Amino acid sequence: MRDMAEFDRQHSQALEGLWFLGDVHAEFRHIARALEKLTKTMSKTPNWLVFLGDIDIDHQPFREVLAPLRQNFPEVKVAFIHGNHDADTYEHWACLHDCGDAMALHGQVVEMDGVRIAGLGGNFLGRIWSPPGEPVFANKAAAMNRGAFPWRDGQKPNPKLHGAIYPDDVKHLASLRADILITHEAPSCHPYGFAALDQLARDMQVVRSFHGHHHDDRSLDYALQRVTLGFDALAVDYCGIKNGLGQVIYAGPKGW
Repeated sequence: MRDMAEFDRQHSQALEGLWFLGDVHAEFRHIARALEKLTKTMSKTPNWLVFLGDIDIDHQPFREVLAPLRQNFPEVKVAFIHGNHDADTYEHWACLHDCGDAMALHGQVVEMDGVRIAGLGGNFLGRIWSPPGEPVFANKAAAMNRGAFPWRDGQKPNPKLHGAIYPDDVKHLASLRADILITHEAPSCHPYGFAALDQLARDMQVVRSFHGHHHDDRSLDYALQRVTLGFDALAVDYCGIKNGLGQVIYAGPKGW
């Protein structure tokens, strides 16, 4: 387990400028309120807004949703992973990924102000892979391209296949190194989490992980399992915001 306190000391300024956003489900007003409050009280803004999935838009491209942010806070950069509801329909998937200069983090490691952030979007689907069970398909291409017969009469593959977690994506990330891992699904410290994500975090030698999906924040309980997990796991609840140190910026529907 890496030294979390030392990592936080070395990267404190960068971590304060990284904001991780829980599931918004097409609600963005709280982000503007949080940014406005910070600029009024501290005369600064975060460097990055990182969405943890379930942005959940299907009638407007993400780049248009972000346009007011670009106008009012042009220095703030945006990154995201997809969640399960971002693959509810093909319209959801297209709108999310029509994202302008926002960065899709799924399946890669990106350095943000000296901190390496890894992204794994989506959720575990039983028809694809539900650890610890064996996977049915290794990757999205195999799941979606099964010949003409399953998709006859102009049908398309189920859009939810876009949002599934695939073994090949996890295997690829496991070969890389990062400081922070963001996922939509939860690690095993959540009652509905997965040990496969614990192992991924350990393989990548991350200090900290953030997840959304379950619309709750059990981070205090997670902290009791930190030594066993081998990393610092944190949840961000519905419309919540935390910075890279795990400090609450906005507490979701419960208010400030």
